[in-house]
Amino acid sequence: MCFKKVFSRILVLLLFSITSVYSQEIDNIRPKRLDDKNYTEYWEQYFYLSDGSLITSQFLVANFPWPVGKDHGIMLSTLITPNGEQYVIKNGRNFGEWGYKEDKLDLFIHTHRLSQKNDEVNVHLENTMAFVDINSKSKIAAFSHNRFSSDEGFIESRFYAPSLIGNGNWQLGEEAGFKPNGPVNNADIAEGHGVHVLMTDKVDQLIKNWTRISGIGNGQLKPFISAITRPDEKQDIIFKLFDNDKTIETFENVNIKYENITKEKEASYPKRIKITAKGKNGNIEGEIQFTRKMDHFNLTDHLNFFERSFAKSNPTVTNFRYIADYNLVYKTAEGEKLLSGKALSEYTDIQPAKKAASKKRRRSRR
Repeated sequence: MCFKKVFSRILVLLLFSITSVYSQEIDNIRPKRLDDKNYTEYWEQYFYLSDGSLITSQFLVANFPWPVGKDHGIMLSTLITPNGEQYVIKNGRNFGEWGYKEDKLDLFIHTHRLSQKNDEVNVHLENTMAFVDINSKSKIAAFSHNRFSSDEGFIESRFYAPSLIGNGNWQLGEEAGFKPNGPVNNADIAEGHGVHVLMTDKVDQLIKNWTRISGIGNGQLKPFISAITRPDEKQDIIFKLFDNDKTIETFENVNIKYENITKEKEASYPKRIKITAKGKNGNIEGEIQFTRKMDHFNLTDHLNFFERSFAKSNPTVTNFRYIADYNLVYKTAEGEKLLSGKALSEYTDIQPAKKAASKKRRRSRR
């Protein structure tokens, strides 16, 4: 075989392998719908509203065992009212009853819709439990965690909307005890963020815990922290300071210390975080205190009998959501700035699935 033919074959193989790798990279526009048995992908949004309510929404696409099957779409949302009542909004559908547009982020699952146009992000949720509409904007450019690979897969996570600010309203429905519906609750301000996650292995093989903190309110400089601890105990930490619609500092050499660890059932979470970091313009240190409990959410508590039996083989994910107080000192060549205020905070604890107890076979009597 001549050299040209050998070279051309090698080039084709290289191009194919490169294309395969890039075809599995995260795409903010539409779900990848990969064939991996543990493929899971979701867009997740968090909003704290000026009326004191908390709204989360997760638009998820995943491959499940029979009878659910491949390419199943689920929208899962929690609505925490100002008085602390929790309402879970969820629907699952097969492909066809969920779908998306090819050229932009516009994803629907049943009657729920997530769409983005330029810097605008809109969330519409609608079923018999509740109705939610949030219109927001994020002018901060997207950024990502490092890709992490396990023995059988990988995870990529990207904050496609790091700092969302807008307005919203919500209304409880018949399933929540109202006939036909409850009053409409309007909020002039809704603040939060949006993250997109793609993974091809079980989550406990990719993440041990995940902390997210984003400043809210009228403070000029607001912290944004996303700290992932991997199963090998290594940390992947993003720490930034936002000034309205600009990123003014990205920190490196970030050190986080979790304190006042509290156990709840089989999960645990910190109540205080101490942090130090170095940036190009200055250094920062201080602490974040989880003060006002908004929600402790474990999906297993909200499953029916069939779903719960299926979930036994999956890791346990518990989300601890708080309004936190942050007190930080930012030191630059121009002097010190004391940064204090409120933040929307979540600590996610992930525990491996329990192994089923082995049953001892009884000896038959003769």
